[in-house]
Amino acid sequence: MIIDARSLPSNEILETNVCIIGAGPAGITLAREFVDQNFEVCLLESGGMEFDPDIQSLNAGTVIGDDYPNLSDTRIRQLGGTSHAWEGQNGPNEYGFRCLPLDKIDFELRDWLPYSGWPFSRTDLDPFYERAHKVCQIGSYSYDIKNWENSAAKPLPFNKDRVTTSVSHFAPRHPFTEQYKNEINQHRNIKTFIYANVIEIKTDEEAHIVTHICIASSQNHRFYLKAKLFILAAGGIENARILLSSNKIKASSLGNKYDLVGRYFMDRPILSSTFKPTSRRLLNQTSIYDIYRTKGSLVMAKFQISEALMRDENLLNNGAQLFPRPLIHQKEATIALRSLLSLHRQKTSIWKEAFKHLNIIFGASDYITYAGFWALIRKFPGMQRGAWSYLPYEKSRFSQFEIFYQLEQAPDPNNRVKLSSEKDYLGQNKVEVHWRLNPIDINSAIKVQEIWAEEFKLAGLGELKFEREQENWKFEKTAMHHHMGTTRMHNNPKQGVVDSNCKVHGITNLFIAGSSVFPTSGYANPTLTVIALSLKLADHVKSLMSRS
Repeated sequence: MIIDARSLPSNEILETNVCIIGAGPAGITLAREFVDQNFEVCLLESGGMEFDPDIQSLNAGTVIGDDYPNLSDTRIRQLGGTSHAWEGQNGPNEYGFRCLPLDKIDFELRDWLPYSGWPFSRTDLDPFYERAHKVCQIGSYSYDIKNWENSAAKPLPFNKDRVTTSVSHFAPRHPFTEQYKNEINQHRNIKTFIYANVIEIKTDEEAHIVTHICIASSQNHRFYLKAKLFILAAGGIENARILLSSNKIKASSLGNKYDLVGRYFMDRPILSSTFKPTSRRLLNQTSIYDIYRTKGSLVMAKFQISEALMRDENLLNNGAQLFPRPLIHQKEATIALRSLLSLHRQKTSIWKEAFKHLNIIFGASDYITYAGFWALIRKFPGMQRGAWSYLPYEKSRFSQFEIFYQLEQAPDPNNRVKLSSEKDYLGQNKVEVHWRLNPIDINSAIKVQEIWAEEFKLAGLGELKFEREQENWKFEKTAMHHHMGTTRMHNNPKQGVVDSNCKVHGITNLFIAGSSVFPTSGYANPTLTVIALSLKLADHVKSLMSRS
């Protein structure tokens, strides 16, 4: 059942057994696991069924430090959460997201990486990763390149002791944006409330037990919800914000005895560099690095520094993908064509501008012809099997590769989410995010690219060109909107906000789901790990509820 919270009487007190705060991928995964259990569940979503600009404005805040995206754009308040913003191109009019687990080294205590180490290993999480594959509706839980290559799709001949190749899977977003919310709606023990913004978590006088939460559906409308157990699943920024805002009993706020809530905020920029192959024939040997469907999965190969070399060189984790690109004048021609096509909408004289664009276009007319033809071909049903590799003549329009390098950011207590003095329209403090890259991040990124350049040259593949000075770095994205670390996991309450079961230290019935519990970020997109951890938490909650 889906209920619009604005229809409830003001100051009403509701009761349930389990309350999930946040209906994004983590919250939806948890709710699905609780379907038809012998306890009632309330799933709370800040937004509505559709995108609402007024609710979205609650994301606003300020950033202090390095260049970072507008906070309002980094997450979505809508049933289904930020899955609505996933933009991976999985096929014609089909969008999705990249799936891969964290690496074994990501869970380990690394002596060169301060604050590293998870309270369990990758092996412990593997069964939940396998279940997460089913939730994400992707194929077998395998990332070994040997299981996905064939005679026409082989990895580049790197020295495997230094550079390894594996795959990423790509999952559709529609299960989270459409399918699963419809499934949940059909079950009696799950009630979903939209326009339900949690503004405070209330506890007993000792702050050991959550008694109820205060919820706002509009500026002048409040109601309350009591539950036996609460799960905070509102995202890496909002999880911290809600805890910090819940400071009536403890001035330091909930779960914040050791001033850890909001700290260790991590995200991942994507650096861009250029790889010029020795021979253009290499374009015919790299189809495994394109996104393509095989054995029931949509996969794409990627390469990274080996774990052994990461240890030897004290490097952060890393991974890269190859994307073929035209020469600069060909790219400029594409931009000029788009500009020319838009000129007809202008009322001022366009002839001077038009001739300028035409001159650029004629300089790369062969490229424009190829690009336009194959763009049209890919629109036909059954022809979208990859982005570029499967049509042999299409590859003739490419001359080089762009490498997108996704950084792991080291955890730093000074990178943090705080409350600002500015208020949103519900009267709540907005967030203030402090975020910057540190020398450990920058030096590791430079060293990783130096190693790649060496390996490309030693393998006779070509030349990798990259910038060694940070001020000259070219970012594909300054951050991936992957908010991690603000309620980090550690069994010692002096080093973490939650324990290995994601329970907030010192509070018996409050748990946290999502990437905010990550102690370290790795370089992998976090969603698969978020879902695996949600499944692990769901099993724990079901065990607790069976005893109550």
